[in-house]
Amino acid sequence: MVIALRKTWNVLGAVYFTAILFLMLFIDLVAGFLSLRSHPNLFRPLNDIRFFEWANTYGAGNLSDTAWFFVLLILLLLLSINTFVCTTNRVFALCYNRSYFTSRIRFALRFSPHIMHYAFLVILLGYLSSYLLASNYTNNILIPGKNVQIPESDCRVRLESLDIQYYEGDRLLFLKKRAIDLKAVLLFMIDESVIQRKIVSVNRPVWFKGFSVHVKDFAPKTKGSKRQPYINLNIKRDPGMKFYFTGTLIFVVGLFMYMYQWFFVRVKKGATV
Repeated sequence: MVIALRKTWNVLGAVYFTAILFLMLFIDLVAGFLSLRSHPNLFRPLNDIRFFEWANTYGAGNLSDTAWFFVLLILLLLLSINTFVCTTNRVFALCYNRSYFTSRIRFALRFSPHIMHYAFLVILLGYLSSYLLASNYTNNILIPGKNVQIPESDCRVRLESLDIQYYEGDRLLFLKKRAIDLKAVLLFMIDESVIQRKIVSVNRPVWFKGFSVHVKDFAPKTKGSKRQPYINLNIKRDPGMKFYFTGTLIFVVGLFMYMYQWFFVRVKKGATV
């Protein structure tokens, strides 16, 4: 049993296995590119529904055009396992040869590329969490003074005020009196008690108790229009966000360690480690 596990571990961490995976990924992505060009509508729902819902409907019903996507997920899983095994082997080897290092700093800095590899795996785990567990609730339309229930929550969000900014310059005449941004004041409430007051804009989402709130659309788009002011919100719950931030932070730490080693303590050829 132990021998079989060791052989499997060695195969998963082999360089030729990595090369095969990259070749298969290239072929699969070419097929995916062609499929996306021909059938883009099959994949757009992935932005709004969970992966399993998409797989059981659009995916399973159009396997000739979506099979490449399922293959891609399997290949990325194998690549993640390959990266983990290769990186772990090198970490163990580095620890085993610790006695060859005369400086603790230089020994610690040698872990920098491996830290970045582990960070890559954490970020991939975030993408997996987003695809499998994230919820996206679209078309939450608010007018000033009205509120909507936040799904999967006992909270509501109310639009307190909506300030739309219009272009007033003279250089871009095609934008004259056209909306370029907005500032909407949202009240997050439980029953009738205001818990938080936040400002959301086109490129500035807000977060509340694990949810992110994004502007999808708003009106009026033209200054002086008689149209009823409103804002259309996308409300998302994405557990993968924590993995993205964590993985990015770990990657930055590893990158700074690598740069410090490269510019300040890089060992010259023939020098003592």
